[in-house]
Amino acid sequence: MADGLTVLEDLHEKTVNILQEFNELPDKDIRKSHLEIISSQVAVALVNLKINMRFAETSKDEFEEFFNSDQEQIGNYIHNFTQMLNESIIETALFQTELVFRFYYAQLNGTTLSEKESIPRMAAVLFQDTENNWTKDEAALIPLFWTLRNTIHTGGIYFDKTAGRSITYKGNLYKFEYGKAPEFLKEGHSITMVSDLLDSIRYLFKSDLIRNLGTFEHPSYNALGY
Repeated sequence: MADGLTVLEDLHEKTVNILQEFNELPDKDIRKSHLEIISSQVAVALVNLKINMRFAETSKDEFEEFFNSDQEQIGNYIHNFTQMLNESIIETALFQTELVFRFYYAQLNGTTLSEKESIPRMAAVLFQDTENNWTKDEAALIPLFWTLRNTIHTGGIYFDKTAGRSITYKGNLYKFEYGKAPEFLKEGHSITMVSDLLDSIRYLFKSDLIRNLGTFEHPSYNALGY
């Protein structure tokens, strides 16, 4: 759990630092609210991990009693627990960011959020890049991250295209093989990619394209009656 703690601490620090760059925005602004949502999810995961670690350290006998002192069970629990925390962050980042993409894409095109468009197509417009021939890392990350979403929906196994898919990002090739779990996910790389997604979000929110649109309230305020 110690390695996971360092990763979450670093990620939380990054969300806080990026959020501070948008402090001048109104509290309900979609950019500021979006970053707050992700930062809060990381903070909750971090606190949960710290509580679990503290209990395991200060009440070691009681902690191990839950597993009949079976070290294999303890190892499995630690793995599954940290995996659950990571997935909560990844899913929040994915679904909340998709909402933001669809919102801004609709604003730029005079459409509604109900009129669906593919994530890569929206990324090409929002990041002012070329779909399938990306020149910006901030944009190239988006189809990779959303391909990961397909594996989340199917238990960590890629089933989208029978021919599989390969995506190049920052000079590295990420391969998705049909019916298999991506190799790079086995190394816990997905949570690290949330950090890269934050860089992409920061880049987008600071772009002239988005800044020139002005201020909008996050859709959740109206939807939830705030």
